[in-house]
Amino acid sequence: MSKSRGLGRGLGALFPGVDVRERPQGARAVIPIAISDIDPNAHQPRRSFDGAALEGLAQSIRANGVLVPILVRPRRGGGAPYELIAGERRLRAARLAGLRSIPAIVRETKDGQSIELALVENLQRSDLNALEEAAGYRQLIADYGFTQEKLAQRLGRGRPTIANALRLLSLPDSVQALIRDGKLSGSHARALAALPAPKAERLARQTVKRGWNVRDIERAAARESGAARSARRALAASALPADFAQVESRLRFALATRVTLRRAARGGSIEIQYADDDELHRIVERICPEG
Repeated sequence: MSKSRGLGRGLGALFPGVDVRERPQGARAVIPIAISDIDPNAHQPRRSFDGAALEGLAQSIRANGVLVPILVRPRRGGGAPYELIAGERRLRAARLAGLRSIPAIVRETKDGQSIELALVENLQRSDLNALEEAAGYRQLIADYGFTQEKLAQRLGRGRPTIANALRLLSLPDSVQALIRDGKLSGSHARALAALPAPKAERLARQTVKRGWNVRDIERAAARESGAARSARRALAASALPADFAQVESRLRFALATRVTLRRAARGGSIEIQYADDDELHRIVERICPEG
């Protein structure tokens, strides 16, 4: 996934008056909040954080401070006074940098909005892997009643994009592990998701081993499908009872071309192959010569 991609519409279109990237004129105040007073977002779609990238961000924060405030909401009940909505990378990096507080915007949100903001913020700012993105979509659909169409509209994406992402969650665990480890890209994953599980696992291993691109996967899948069809045809031919196999052999000898006898529950068919028009005329003359 490209880091430069957008969502079609910004957060302003999704949630008027809220922009987690910068503080526009007239926006609500940015206040410092103790890091110890902020609980992580329980519905955060991102599950993996690159340690080297976090350390690089921490170094930048030590030198320049946190340039973009995080977004939090008041926490009711047990736990810390605030819950993070968006900005977990910045929060983690600030903790690494040794900061005790972090600039934040406090926003009242419902759970569904909280997940949307976390997902959108990640998509806009720092790429989720393909599975994390798909899991975020699934959570919004399962927990808050979004249809694929409605979710696509809210995130400024096409419905096929959402549908194709969700298909990745049905990939075998071994293939998902390769995606989480960064050994397979989202494009690889989408190509593999179109295949049966055993084939997807086999071609995933080949992709990692040989450095295949998506076209390589598609070509390999097509070759395997062609070989499987040929094997099925050969098996069907070899399964003929002895007397029918003898009839098939006699027809081949008599017509001097490939003949396939196919049986059905009642009756069957005879397939006669020819290479060109001349051979067709020769076969016709052999079967029914003009008088």
